[in-house]
Amino acid sequence: MMRHFRTLSLTRQILYLILLMLIILLISFVISNTIAKRIVESKVTDSAAKLLNQVEDNMGSFYTDMERISDSMLYSPTVQNYLGLEDFLSRILMYDAIESVFSNTTALKANIRGIQLYNPEGKMIADSGMGIGETVRLPPPRIEYSGLLSNPNTGKIMPNYSISVPVYNLEITPAKVYMGTSVFLMDVGNFRNILNNAKMTANSRLLLLDQNKNMMASDGNPSSLHISQLEKWKNDSRYIMQTRTLSRTGWELISVIPKNELLQELNIVQRLNITTYAVMFCLLGLFLIIFFTRILRPVKALMDFMKSYPKTGGESRFSVIYRNEIGVLAANLNKMLDEIDSLSKEIQLTQKQKYEIEITKNQMEISAFRNQINPHFLYNTLECISAMAIFYKAQDIGEISASLSNMFRYSVKGGDFSTIQDEISHIKEYAKIIEYRFMGKIRVVVDADERLLKQKTIKMLLQPMVENAVFHGLEMKIDSGVVRVEVKMTEQNQVQYIVQDNGYGMDEIQLKELVARLRQFESQGWMAREATKGIGLPNINRRIKLLYGDKADMSIYSKRGTGTTVIITFPLQDHAEPLEVE
Repeated sequence: MMRHFRTLSLTRQILYLILLMLIILLISFVISNTIAKRIVESKVTDSAAKLLNQVEDNMGSFYTDMERISDSMLYSPTVQNYLGLEDFLSRILMYDAIESVFSNTTALKANIRGIQLYNPEGKMIADSGMGIGETVRLPPPRIEYSGLLSNPNTGKIMPNYSISVPVYNLEITPAKVYMGTSVFLMDVGNFRNILNNAKMTANSRLLLLDQNKNMMASDGNPSSLHISQLEKWKNDSRYIMQTRTLSRTGWELISVIPKNELLQELNIVQRLNITTYAVMFCLLGLFLIIFFTRILRPVKALMDFMKSYPKTGGESRFSVIYRNEIGVLAANLNKMLDEIDSLSKEIQLTQKQKYEIEITKNQMEISAFRNQINPHFLYNTLECISAMAIFYKAQDIGEISASLSNMFRYSVKGGDFSTIQDEISHIKEYAKIIEYRFMGKIRVVVDADERLLKQKTIKMLLQPMVENAVFHGLEMKIDSGVVRVEVKMTEQNQVQYIVQDNGYGMDEIQLKELVARLRQFESQGWMAREATKGIGLPNINRRIKLLYGDKADMSIYSKRGTGTTVIITFPLQDHAEPLEVE
C-alpha cells in the first residue's frame, strides 16, 4: 500500500492526505460529540435524581410538620376533653374553645383550608373552614393522605387533598383507646412552590400525581398538561423522564427534562467545532489553491520547459514570474543554462580555433611545398651552386646561395615553434639576400633583448613582417631604405615585435582597408579568401589570435612618404611541446 502511494503523483498524494485528514476530523467530531452527549445526559440524570430526592425531602419535612401540628392540636387538653364528652350540651359549651384551637392551628400553615373533627362513630362533631363531608371512613389505621378531592356538589376536581389523623386517649394505658379522627383539608399550592424551586431547566417539568394519576401540582400550570403526555414523554428519546413514588402518601413525583436544553451549551460547543472545522476546511482549500497555483503549476511549467528545451534550445529561457522558491529555482536554472551556453560557445570557439590553426598550418606547409617544389633537390642544387661559386672564387654567389639554403631549411623543418634567436637568425639570412639583391640599397637592422633569445615563439613571424616591409614599403622607394627590427619585453611581461621601415608608406584609406582585413579573421570564409594571398600580415594576425586570443594584438601605423610600423604583442609563454590539434 505504501509502495503504491509513493508511485502516485504529488497532487494525488496531497488530495489523499487531505481527504484522510478530513475523515479523521469527522470521525473525531462524531465520537467526541456522542461521548459528550452521553456524559451530559448521565450527569443531568444524576442531578435530576438528586433534585427529586431533594423535593422528596422537602415534602417529607412538610409531612413531619403537619404530623407535629396535628399531634400538638389533637393531644391538647382541650381537644382531648372535647372528644371525651358524650352529651351534646357540654360540647356546645366547649365549642368556642375548640374553634380557638382550630384557628391557632390554621394560622400555623397557610395552606390549611379547614379542620374537621369526628367521633369514633364517624360523625362530625366540630369543624372549621372547608370540609370533606359529614362522615368519614373510620377508623384509619394511621395517618392517611388522600388524592385530589371532588366537589360533592358539582363533582369537579378541586385543588385540595385531605390528611386523616386518628386520635387516641393517651391517659389510658397500656392499650390505646380510639377517640375519633381529625381531617385536615389542604391546598396543593405549597407543592407548586416546592416544585418550582427544584426546576432544572427552563422547559423542564416537575409533576406531582396522586394515587389516581390526577395532576396535583406541577412547576407550571397543571391545567395545560394532560396525563396522556406522560406516556409520550416516556417513549420519546428527546426527553429524560424519571419517576419517584413517595412512601408516605403513595403519590408519584415525575421529572421530565428535554435533552435539547441539556445539550444547549454542548450545541454551542458543537457549533464552535463545526465552525472550526469549516475554517480548517477553508484553510485546506486555500492551501490547495496556493499549492496548485504557486507550487504545482510553476513546477509543471518548469518541467515542460525542461522537456521542450532539447528541441528549442538556443537562447530560450524560462520566464520567471514568481518571487518564491520556484522563482529562485527558475532563475538558477536560467543562470545554469546561460553558463552551459557560454561554455558550449567557448568549447565550439576553442575547437574552431584548433581547427583553423590546423588548417593554417597545413596551408603554410602546402604554400611552402608549392614554393619549394622539391626541398631536398633545392638544398642539393643550392649547395652545388655555393660550392661552384667558391671554386670559381665568386664569393657573393656562394653566400647568397648558402643564405637561401638556410632559409629553406628553417621554413620547412618540423614544429610550430622556435626560439626567438632562431627567428632572428632566419631574418639575418633573409637580410643577406636582400642586400645582395638590391646592391646594399636596403638594409635590415636587428635589436633584440638578450633575455628573450632563448624564449619560444611561433615560428615564421618576423620574416613575413620584414618581407612585407621590403616589398611594400622600400622596393618602390628610389632612395636607400632601412628596416628596423626590435624585439623587447614590455612592462606587462609581454613580448613585442616592432618592424619599422622608412619606405613609401600608405595613405589613410589604404591603412583602413588593411586594418579591416586584419579584423575579419573570425568571419566565415576567411581562410578560403586569404588562402591565395600568401602568408602576409593577415596570416600572422590570424595565427597569434588563434593561439593567444585577446592577449595578442597587432597594430599598424603608416603615413604616406614617411614609412610604416607594424607592432605585434603576445604573452611570454613556455612552448615546451609542439602544438597538437585533435
